[in-house]
Amino acid sequence: MENKFSKNVSLYTIGQFLSQALSFVLLPIYINQLSVDEYGVVAVFMAVGTFLNALMQYGFSPTLMRYYFDFKENPKMFKSFFSSLLLFLFGGNIIILFLIYIVHNFVYKFTLSSADVSTYIYYVIGYSFFFTFPLLNLSLFRVEGKAKKYFIFNLVQFFISFGVIYYFVVIQKDGALGKIKGEFWARLPLFLVSFYLYRNYFTLKGLDFSYLKRALNFGIPLMFQSLLWWSLYRLDYFLIEKELGSTSLGLYNVAFQISFVVITLGISYSLAWTPHFFSIAKEKTTPKFYGNLMGNYFMFLTIVSIGIYFLGYHVLEIIGGEKYLEIFEFLPWLLIGAIFQSGYYLIHQTIQYSKKTWSIPAILGIGIFVGFGLEYMFINKLELLGISIIKVITFSAIFVLTYLKGQSYYKIKIPRNKIIVALIILIVNFSIGYILDYNVTSFIIKLFTLIISILGLWFFLPFFSEEEKRMILKKLKRT
Repeated sequence: MENKFSKNVSLYTIGQFLSQALSFVLLPIYINQLSVDEYGVVAVFMAVGTFLNALMQYGFSPTLMRYYFDFKENPKMFKSFFSSLLLFLFGGNIIILFLIYIVHNFVYKFTLSSADVSTYIYYVIGYSFFFTFPLLNLSLFRVEGKAKKYFIFNLVQFFISFGVIYYFVVIQKDGALGKIKGEFWARLPLFLVSFYLYRNYFTLKGLDFSYLKRALNFGIPLMFQSLLWWSLYRLDYFLIEKELGSTSLGLYNVAFQISFVVITLGISYSLAWTPHFFSIAKEKTTPKFYGNLMGNYFMFLTIVSIGIYFLGYHVLEIIGGEKYLEIFEFLPWLLIGAIFQSGYYLIHQTIQYSKKTWSIPAILGIGIFVGFGLEYMFINKLELLGISIIKVITFSAIFVLTYLKGQSYYKIKIPRNKIIVALIILIVNFSIGYILDYNVTSFIIKLFTLIISILGLWFFLPFFSEEEKRMILKKLKRT
């Protein structure tokens, strides 16, 4: 089981990274083809699209994964459960589309009055509708352990999206609109493929809409979770655009896309861990395994964040992004915030396992109220640096509160030595990066410090136990 989990982690990580990597792969193209103002316009409209994606999912993807194990021994009941969810999802989203179209002028005039709303609205709501349904396919692949299909689906999605967006942005030269149009047309074939794949799970016989009550009780809080996470990361887009302008928003969006590498890795790992945890949660060794996993997970993301911080400046120079280099004044804080957000994705399964999911949006709601309030108070004084620091405070608080609440349902213990060592390495390396500039000598010093930190984890820092070292060596020999 452990070997299968390790294999699935690799495939899920690559698959999820492909689904998110489009922003990184296309970033050099956007930098060269779009002005900073246009990139700010893209950021606002895509933020609204992300909100609609979360709204239209109703939290059904994690719901499907949690209840799959309840119906695992009865395929007919699962088909009835799945079909009820799918019909509700389709019908409910059609209604949402009409409601959005009615109110879209008011919403967009409030958020981005400088853009021609009518040019974008059809593509944004259409993209959001199409995006919802392939997510159920990905959830089915995960709970059934079909990591290869998950990987292939994301690979196809990556190449279709890249080709279509490249066509509209580079060949057609449609600018910011080209990015939005590309997202729309790239999702249409995946939407059609999704319904073809549903043929093995969908039935009109024996439908039982009483399942919807259970699904909505579990899923709606998770829908609010998605909306609240959107608020934590996207409400400030509108605040920045209003208070600091589209140019500042363009800078912030590039920094966010870079920090999102860390979040993507965190989400990818949790994709494999969630169904695996639900299947082994009752085993006696799982709490200890979970705690060690969290410690190692934080250290891995810390190392990745340091590498991005040290290398990112030079990569932007190479791809011609000199106009974005000032983001390194606040990028380190976004990277630290991304570590805590990724930690949240792995720790909140302790609450999901209990099925008492309303505490999740409650915690996030507190985070939004405090975080956005602080951002509104300090944005004009501290600008993008202030918002980035507030992100660290907000995400770290949300992680701690979620961990403490989860402990009341499912106790795990993260080894203290792993937490201390991870914090030391994070503080030392980020401090060195902040003090030194970006010449060749400084880069060599930074790289040397990072290498020593990594080697220290194995040889002289109290991070890995002897048992973990033996396990790692055993796996390396097998490889």
